[in-house]
Amino acid sequence: EQKEEEEARKVKSGIRQLRLFSAEECAKIEARIEDVVSRAEKGLYKEHTVDRAPLRNKYFFGEGYTYGSQLQRRGPGQERLYPRGEVDAIPEWVHDLVIRKLVEHRVIPEGFVNSAVINDYQPGGCIVSHVDPIHIFERPIVSVSFFSDSALCFGCKFQFKPIRVSEPVLFLPVKRGSVTVLR
Repeated sequence: EQKEEEEARKVKSGIRQLRLFSAEECAKIEARIEDVVSRAEKGLYKEHTVDRAPLRNKYFFGEGYTYGSQLQRRGPGQERLYPRGEVDAIPEWVHDLVIRKLVEHRVIPEGFVNSAVINDYQPGGCIVSHVDPIHIFERPIVSVSFFSDSALCFGCKFQFKPIRVSEPVLFLPVKRGSVTVLR
């Protein structure tokens, strides 16, 4: 148990959370996200902008990358960026409503963001434990939560067929409108 507590302490030391977006700002951004979903359903984005999975759709802007079942060879370090132009540019509203606020509050420096990803989870949807590839992603990783409160769980072990998940080392509540910074 002491080992698990130490592991949780280490994980937590690399995380910062801030409440930056008001309910009104969230509603404005959520309307834009709904527009992204609608445009994707109409096929208005480039092929690699949209990645569909059961209970989760992912929308890449700026830069996109291959991962998971898309890889010919699986494992850490195999993920690759798509060639420039294979995903849509970051929408102007993301710069205006999200990135600008992150810069103003010194969460990230000006010019830091070259990729924005929207993960749209349905009830019961989740993403398996992973580490965002360090050969692709500069740190920190910044996440903003919209639509509802949720949680990030660290240190879970997954088994498939049947699907089972271990208890997390750290359970981190994530409030709507909050920013989570992972170093």
